Amino acid sequence: MYYFRIRMQSSDNYNYEPCASSYVTLPMRRSKFTAVAAAALTGLLVLPLLSLAYDAESPVLCDFELNLFCPPSTSCCPTFKSTMEPDVIVGYSCLMSWSTRFPQGPCCPHFEEDEDIAISTSWGGGTGCAAGYECSSSSPDFIPSLLRQQSDQFDGLGRRNTHSVKEHYCRINSTAHPVDNQGRPIKNKYETMPRYRACESFTRDGLDVHGLPIPVSAALAYKNSSSATQSDSKEQCIGQLAYYSNKGQFTADDRTDLDITTAVIGVHGSGRDAGTYLCALTAVVADISKDQTFASKKDQRRPLPKDVLVVAPWFMSPEDNAPPTSSLPYIQWDDQYPIPHTFRYGAESTKPDLKHNMTISSFGAMDVLLERLCDRKHFPNLRRIVVVGHSAGGQFVQRWALSSNSWCFGGGQFANRWAPEADLPHVRVVVANPRSFAYLDNRRYFALSDQTAADDDDGISPAENDGTLTPFDKYQLRPPSAAEEDGCKEFNRYEWGLDKNEEVPAPYIINSVQKLIDQGDNSELFCRYASRDIVYLSGQRDIETLGSQICGQGKEDGYQGPSRRERSERFFASLQLRGREVEFCGRSGGETTQVHDRHVVKNVGHDHGLIFQSPEGVQAMFG
Repeated sequence: MYYFRIRMQSSDNYNYEPCASSYVTLPMRRSKFTAVAAAALTGLLVLPLLSLAYDAESPVLCDFELNLFCPPSTSCCPTFKSTMEPDVIVGYSCLMSWSTRFPQGPCCPHFEEDEDIAISTSWGGGTGCAAGYECSSSSPDFIPSLLRQQSDQFDGLGRRNTHSVKEHYCRINSTAHPVDNQGRPIKNKYETMPRYRACESFTRDGLDVHGLPIPVSAALAYKNSSSATQSDSKEQCIGQLAYYSNKGQFTADDRTDLDITTAVIGVHGSGRDAGTYLCALTAVVADISKDQTFASKKDQRRPLPKDVLVVAPWFMSPEDNAPPTSSLPYIQWDDQYPIPHTFRYGAESTKPDLKHNMTISSFGAMDVLLERLCDRKHFPNLRRIVVVGHSAGGQFVQRWALSSNSWCFGGGQFANRWAPEADLPHVRVVVANPRSFAYLDNRRYFALSDQTAADDDDGISPAENDGTLTPFDKYQLRPPSAAEEDGCKEFNRYEWGLDKNEEVPAPYIINSVQKLIDQGDNSELFCRYASRDIVYLSGQRDIETLGSQICGQGKEDGYQGPSRRERSERFFASLQLRGREVEFCGRSGGETTQVHDRHVVKNVGHDHGLIFQSPEGVQAMFG
């Protein structure tokens, strides 16, 4: 039987609910898939194995008797006993796709014996392919050139590979005619792709949606231009932030986790598919735990699954089918107004009802989550927090890392006070494939000549080029001319820059960022941002020319660049130039001549699962 908690009624008449309340436990209604499975077992209907219809809100049933499920928007892949017993299923793993709009592809054959012989360079868990591809493998001598280049250079953790192992990959299926979940044809562009690493299936309780209470003080903090403070059990709350976790509900007031040394927070994209982010990241954790030599530092042992907390917050919209909850409502953000996917820029939440009439920025909610993890009362041995986001989630984490005043980033903000306090976990932010960035000043890269693009054609496909796509010797970082600015007046307004934007209200940004900009000088804000540990990831194949969300055709979202990959390299280059202008903020020792870090992920496009599970992705998060 499955349960949820409901708050006992109190005689107090609060405007907001207590953050810590007394609860009783009541049965929770079963999901539709659980009910279907129960009917199948009683002979009421036939349940086709592994053929459940796509459903964005309910967990996917793999095996009723074993109580094994997969997150929404994934599919179940069987693990067989052995090649000698190919009909005996001993478990399941969960296969994702690159988007909730696309179905999953085929599961690749996986046997229990594979896990027993897995070595550090060979993934021992289940794998699968994208729709329209089929599973393939070959010895190193016959690996397609693009994949061989990656296999020869790196093992599964970003180190140089000295092993000769069979390479598993996906090859396009020329006879397949895949369609997306709306019935539209899928046009696959590449002959080969990496395989997805499927995550281990979950029990039904393991896929419960939990809630992080959001105190009133957190909603007031940035509106009063002061940093958020830790809440106590008597404080009132405005609602709760939904999340998935590989450790269940870790936010109970009386819970202390002694084992947790690393926490990974995965921020979903515009599909709000938090469950697939939980899956992709738990697969990464399983991968690094099997490597016998991996450690992020010489004095640390390799992370084990029991040591790593994976959290996938769900920034719900009113369109989502919220699960049953206690008296605290799940906090939601509008997905359409004033622009799509408002959580990505730190918008205020919607007001669920008159009783809970206070709002909070999505960035403010993230601060609460971060500070919960930094609380030594609950996580006394936590050493590292990784906050990673992809696509709209990449936009989220970049703008949040730029603007957050959370004490969890360290005691100081500027100059000689950057060093985090010794007792705080180290925070790293990984920004993957965002559509746009919030620039710190009004400069963008412009070609020196209209002939630049034509002159730069070197005959190499951008998808195969692992260098830069922008010929920076032929571009200049500068403010737009009067004519250029007249053609795109919004180019530096928030969320694309930091100028005030009446059409995209963001009080969190105004109060957290504007006070650091002194009459147009962004030095203090830049130096604080530069002091934070941030890594940018770009898919080598994420080169689609994007339409412009502002200013009309040809303005590249405020002159940021034609594709996600090129926008990333231009933003990163702008940070280096600004760093030289301010002499890298007076840093001494270590890497004093570079602001942050950036990597191009080979053979991967706009795909959070493949980005996270790539050698570059693993290194960015855990290296």
